[in-house]
Amino acid sequence: MGAIAGTLAVLIPGVGKMLRRKYVGGAIVMIVWLALVEGYILVRTINPSGIPVYSESVLLAAAISFAVANAVLEALHLARQRQNRLTGRIDVLYADALTAFTAGEDARADELLKQALSLDELNVDCLFLRAEIAIRLGRKRRARRLLSKCRAFDENGKWVWETTRAIERL
Repeated sequence: MGAIAGTLAVLIPGVGKMLRRKYVGGAIVMIVWLALVEGYILVRTINPSGIPVYSESVLLAAAISFAVANAVLEALHLARQRQNRLTGRIDVLYADALTAFTAGEDARADELLKQALSLDELNVDCLFLRAEIAIRLGRKRRARRLLSKCRAFDENGKWVWETTRAIERL
């Protein structure tokens, strides 16, 4: 994630999830936060009768707490992503998984790839290798899902030819 995207993810609740392509979760977070903010603005401007006096401060506190919690969680996620890139842990897990895959140890390779994807869920290399393992194990539905995910996250077009050929094989 770039600097501008990271800043938006920290400042606007839900944007970080959307940038990680978790659209439903991001939309829910954004809608809840916007509802709290709009509720506060509505109560502040209109001041309808029948609503308790403390509701204005409760809505404001809830909106601020929601935004702060989002900012902290997104900052932690960005720090973890940066740390993973700096330490190269994903590369080590991917190399071990590739070694296990070539040795025919599909279960071990899949487990290593799950660990790597837990560190960076958008790693196209890991997604493609997991799809290849699924093809080898005969899990065609999972393979198609992983290959389509691989295609969607492949920003540089590195795996276009391979994913096309793998989908044709299915």
